[in-house]
Amino acid sequence: MILTHTLTPYTPRQQQSLRTTETAVSPVALRQMATGESEETARAELTDFEHLISTPAPEQVRGEARIFHALIAAYGRHRTTLTGGPFGIRSLTPRLDELVVRIASAQLDRWIDALAYREGGTGVAGLRWAGRRDGIVLTLPGMVMVLADINETDWRAALGRRSADQSSLMPYWIPQLLREPEYAATQNAELEGIADHLCATLRRIRLLDALTRISGHVHLFTTRHHGNLHHGNLHLFEACEATPTVLPLWTSRSVPLALWPTGPIPAPADPRTAVLDLLTEIEPARAPSGAEHPAARALCHIAGLNADPVVVQAAEHVLDVATRVLADPAHAGVYAAGGWAGSCRTYPEGTVHGSDPCLPPGAEIVADLPEEALQRLGRHFCSRPSDTSRSDLISAGQEELVHLLDWALAAATRPANPDWTRDSADGTLQHTQPLPDRDGILTLTATTTGVYRVSLDALGLSDLADEDDTVEWEREAAPSQAAAVLLAEHAAIEAAVCLPFQREHRKQRLLLPAAVSAEPTIRSVIAGADYVLGFFTLASVLGRLHDRVGATQGAADGHWRGDTRSDRPDCPATLTALVSDWFALPSPRHDEAANTTSVDNPVYLRHLAAHRAALDPFVTRYLAAADSLPGERTFEERHLAGFAALRTTDLSALAVTEIRPVGERLLRLVRSLPQDPTQLTAWYEHHLDQA
Repeated sequence: MILTHTLTPYTPRQQQSLRTTETAVSPVALRQMATGESEETARAELTDFEHLISTPAPEQVRGEARIFHALIAAYGRHRTTLTGGPFGIRSLTPRLDELVVRIASAQLDRWIDALAYREGGTGVAGLRWAGRRDGIVLTLPGMVMVLADINETDWRAALGRRSADQSSLMPYWIPQLLREPEYAATQNAELEGIADHLCATLRRIRLLDALTRISGHVHLFTTRHHGNLHHGNLHLFEACEATPTVLPLWTSRSVPLALWPTGPIPAPADPRTAVLDLLTEIEPARAPSGAEHPAARALCHIAGLNADPVVVQAAEHVLDVATRVLADPAHAGVYAAGGWAGSCRTYPEGTVHGSDPCLPPGAEIVADLPEEALQRLGRHFCSRPSDTSRSDLISAGQEELVHLLDWALAAATRPANPDWTRDSADGTLQHTQPLPDRDGILTLTATTTGVYRVSLDALGLSDLADEDDTVEWEREAAPSQAAAVLLAEHAAIEAAVCLPFQREHRKQRLLLPAAVSAEPTIRSVIAGADYVLGFFTLASVLGRLHDRVGATQGAADGHWRGDTRSDRPDCPATLTALVSDWFALPSPRHDEAANTTSVDNPVYLRHLAAHRAALDPFVTRYLAAADSLPGERTFEERHLAGFAALRTTDLSALAVTEIRPVGERLLRLVRSLPQDPTQLTAWYEHHLDQA
């Protein structure tokens, strides 16, 4: 699927009020948002209002990271409604010397499966346990994790059920086995460079809640990248909304700095050196030579601003602030996950999850200048400064300072320095490298006008035959070629892992279909779906389908049939196909077995499961009945068949096959479906009025 968004000239991200996010929510509520604790617990634990969640000692960090990494591998992509929370976690209490975790009782066996280390398998080598009054204590050298409210009797019973006595998950008094230190060292080495990120994410795990409201899934995974673009780094990805992002939760969700993790900064980056080196490497002809304030002038160019004296002076101030930010352990998060360039990328909805842009650390400090200075800077960027109010001039000045700070941090936290090849004709830069685990090439380009493109080419996938065998992950405009390089390099981290999430354009089929069980059920298909077409959504278009759809054929005759009247290979021929096309649901090829089966047939269910989509039980019953009529039939005839099927079905029993809550409002809607298709629009609008 080509992810080409409308390309517009680069403009700085519009920042909201610099202090709104920080003060709108109380510290206790902010901590609860990240941990899921009760208000009483959060208030009792909160001793530091500057950093709401403590960062523990390195040994505790590494231990928590190993446990979380094992949970990520064991749980994979999962629905929180079935697990009681992300990874079964209802809430947790992070402390300096331990992490208290409250898991859903039904998840105890699954946790043991995840943590019990068996040679050659997964788990956490060297993990020990002990009973305590408040729960089960899991220990590694220098690490303590408490599984709260689990008694030793239940714990031992679960160990027995999971045959954990054959693993290294043993009582605390048993010394380390012969090769356990070796296995533990291997696991620690594997997570080198990402342990801080894993630990910080675990301690803020309930930040995932807001991301599960659409698909219902939690999906985190780690992947190691190879080639000189990423230097073999291991990255943590989040794909809860079916699109992978490497951004940490605290930046992708734009949470206040008080929720950001602190951490060690071995060698603070120098932003002045970074911007000069970047510009000299990427645009040598634009690098300042012999001029005053060379770093400030370089920053202005990278950010797409003219190096006028007032702007250069502002850039010097920004570089001073950036130097302090980059050396402050409280802002170690700017170095994570490919650097701050990820927060400078533009997205269709503002940010990767549609929230307000994430303000860079130091934004309040950098904008804390005398009003006269801010007005002078703002006047420089207003097309009609004489007609602009004083407050708007101040806001414009603040926005430009934050814009400059974004790019100073992005340049200073660039993690790699890959080889780019310059086209001698037009100056376009290009970087290519083969994909590590399949055929294909990762291609990055950055033009002299600042347009960058990140794509996967030569993939050899039949579903991409009409799309030049290419997946375009990102194509956007940056303020300069140097800035475009920063953004392209960051986007490439995600592009390298995006293929399992990509769909071809025409039929919304996954390019790499998921593995499915031999006998899927409606319930299991819904459980694994990125998108479920619900009856309420179908109801919204039934009236329009009545007005627009003529005769359609039955499922046995083929949902899609060859189309000789256009350049499309096939066209929708059944009510199911028309609905799928309308809602961008994955459709079968006309030569697949699913093309001639009804939507409740296991063959069609396997098709939906393979492409991570589903129909709810009521939609399934309606469409299966409607398309069961053979031959050419009118919409009225097919609607009557669907109506009769729902009217004669025990809806309460049908609702049991849905894993999501089925409310009385939905059941009323289904029960009241009119037999006369001319009443469909009025029927739906009536139910909207009742909402």
